[in-house]
Amino acid sequence: MPSRTNMEAEAINRLTNGVQPPVMRAILVQCLAGELAPSAAISRMLAEGAPHTVRAAIDDVTHRAATISRASDMLVHDRVDELTQIFVEDVAGLADASDATKLASERGASDSIPRAPRPREVGDQGETRISE
Repeated sequence: MPSRTNMEAEAINRLTNGVQPPVMRAILVQCLAGELAPSAAISRMLAEGAPHTVRAAIDDVTHRAATISRASDMLVHDRVDELTQIFVEDVAGLADASDATKLASERGASDSIPRAPRPREVGDQGETRISE
């Protein structure tokens, strides 16, 4: 019978395999192994990458935990749930606000580009149109 440590390591590998970028995967592995608190893991991940990158990595692991988790993975699954909950409650709103602010500033920049006036249609002399 495999030891709990080996089963845990196998579960962590299964849940994090292919997570990109590799630095995010390494932090997630530490967190899911119980070596790093979820809040510290999130802080480190945010120091390494943009909020949307962190969110994508956490979403990927959360999805895998929900779809390919085994009964023996419950401790690791609980750590994934805790990581996800902390991210959603404490960080996701900030990431969404940051993305919305970025999008708004990009729109604002494009709105400041001068545009040629729209040509008037023939017969459009400022009269009110009445539909028949």
